[in-house]
Amino acid sequence: MDVCCAAGAPVSVDYTPVGSFEEVGGVPAYITGSGSKGIIAIYDIFGFKYPQFQQVCDHLAAAGYVVAAPDIFRGQPWTLDKFPPKPEDNLMGWIQGYGWEAVVKKDVYALVEGLKARGVTRFASLGCCWGASMAIQALHDGETFSAAAMLHPSLFGQDKALCSAAKGPVACISTPGDPYESVQEVFSSTEWGPRCVYRRYDNMIHGFCGARGKFEEPDVVKAVGEVLTLLAEFFKANL
Repeated sequence: MDVCCAAGAPVSVDYTPVGSFEEVGGVPAYITGSGSKGIIAIYDIFGFKYPQFQQVCDHLAAAGYVVAAPDIFRGQPWTLDKFPPKPEDNLMGWIQGYGWEAVVKKDVYALVEGLKARGVTRFASLGCCWGASMAIQALHDGETFSAAAMLHPSLFGQDKALCSAAKGPVACISTPGDPYESVQEVFSSTEWGPRCVYRRYDNMIHGFCGARGKFEEPDVVKAVGEVLTLLAEFFKANL
């Protein structure tokens, strides 16, 4: 988590999401796009307060997917007044309160069932930073999820354990300090290793596809555009 905290505060951008906030399967979620293939997208600790993640979702939706982002935090994400976090803020304790088994899994599967009722038949997962650690755990269920994408992932030192249990290919987009070689090492020995995609952006900061993305800067726009193209191709091949 150190690289996340060192990357600085989120930034505001001018973007109006094209999707809508709905309740699907009893879960409040941002829904965008249409079709029979769905991507469950899990944001970073800043939730929906900054619209960059929704912009990423909208672009993926334009490639032919229903993208659904559950509001895991129920409108109460980590706030900017506690960033960078002080020891007394207990960021890790707060994060542990939103664990996969205890909290996130229930929302993800309720959302999956709600989307199935709307005609979605196949699913992949995607996550930013903390959300990447949730997206890879979704892929532990290869019956439900076909692939996972991790954008500048925070895996909390559990790289091997989380990746070893995955049941499908991953796309891993990293910046300096993010898990990268450790992810490659695990997947290189699996049957789906040849279908995995990796890209590291040494000139970007952690969070550039999410709340720290300065989408008005040309180099960031270029990098994010490359990532979106890569993800669209990855999901086309694996979903």
